[in-house]
Amino acid sequence: MNLSAFKSQSFRHYLACVSIALHGMWVQRLVVVWLAWDVSNSPAFVGFVAFLSFAPTMVTGPLFGVLADRIEIRLAVFSNYIAMLIITVTFVLSTYLSVISSVSVALFAAAIGIVGSANHPFRMAFAARLGDKQQLSSIIAITVLNFNISRLVGPAIGGILLTQIGPIQTLWLTSLGFLPMIFLVRNIVIRPRDFTVKKEQHFLTALKEGLSYTKKDPFILYIFGLTICVTMIGRGLLETLPIIAQGVFDKGPNELGLLTASAGAGAILASFAKAAGKPQEAGSIGFLGAVCSVLVPICVILVGLSNNIVLTAILVAILGLATTFFATTMQSAAQLQLTDEFRGWVMSLWTMIAMGGGAIGALLLGAISEMVGILATFIALGGLTTLIAALILLFTSPFKNR
Repeated sequence: MNLSAFKSQSFRHYLACVSIALHGMWVQRLVVVWLAWDVSNSPAFVGFVAFLSFAPTMVTGPLFGVLADRIEIRLAVFSNYIAMLIITVTFVLSTYLSVISSVSVALFAAAIGIVGSANHPFRMAFAARLGDKQQLSSIIAITVLNFNISRLVGPAIGGILLTQIGPIQTLWLTSLGFLPMIFLVRNIVIRPRDFTVKKEQHFLTALKEGLSYTKKDPFILYIFGLTICVTMIGRGLLETLPIIAQGVFDKGPNELGLLTASAGAGAILASFAKAAGKPQEAGSIGFLGAVCSVLVPICVILVGLSNNIVLTAILVAILGLATTFFATTMQSAAQLQLTDEFRGWVMSLWTMIAMGGGAIGALLLGAISEMVGILATFIALGGLTTLIAALILLFTSPFKNR
């Protein structure tokens, strides 16, 4: 793996601080879903809350992506983490004044979803300017790995914290995790953009230009199509693990911690495998990227067939591995296609698809589970996704030509 990014002192400081903040964000999302089950005992409501925490990415994510390409990026990142801190502290303080309700949980999920939709394009545009152009591929690879490790290891940490100190104290800890980024970002050194911002250009015009750029690149469209297919079922299941722990096995936070830790272990293993492998080539997802796109929904089918929580934990670990390797591959492939001019916009669109796919998947899993049962839903949706992913791989030219 190319580690030249670590020669940049700015990047080293950034990576240390953003790792803490990212893990805190994913811990928050797990706590919100846990609280949703706690106040409702309803798979549908759990899916709805998971949807709320990711759905804003589908609406506001591209808008924030355009902003990331046009505004002073340090101020944008600083403001974003300040907003996260305020929202978390406000919700925590409200729990001391009144009983936690389904309404308050849903509002908190929507609030962190909106602020989170800005975080990804801001971070990606910011990180890409923390080294010189020769270090860019290394910066991209390391930041992508860091993000995908945190999205599964964070919930694993959250499961342990839920068991040991409870949801409210866990949220207090996550709010502290935003402070290092807040203090760092205002004074960090970044390189100038490699294009001139068109300040006179209308916001909607910039949005249309970014969309036009995306539509003209068949490889980007291929990545987007495969991403939404796989993340709907893979991320949808991983975002609703309380449904399995409590709804299937009638267990508590200890067993939820086992499942989330298993997913986290798989994510770490995938990250080491990705780091130890060859540097990713531009214009390709590689053989293992294709394999993981099919392995994800197959794991979901097997989870639906399992009646043992230990076996389910093993399958969730494999799912965490496959999902992380797949997401890292897709995100890196998209980043390597881009220049600074459209990086914020296109990566916000990728995030909209990846996070939105998980949001829609969580909503579908919860709603259908309410009607036909949890395990039957996993088997049916997993089977359908396996078929669609296989068809995309077999009949789309970017893969066939590799």
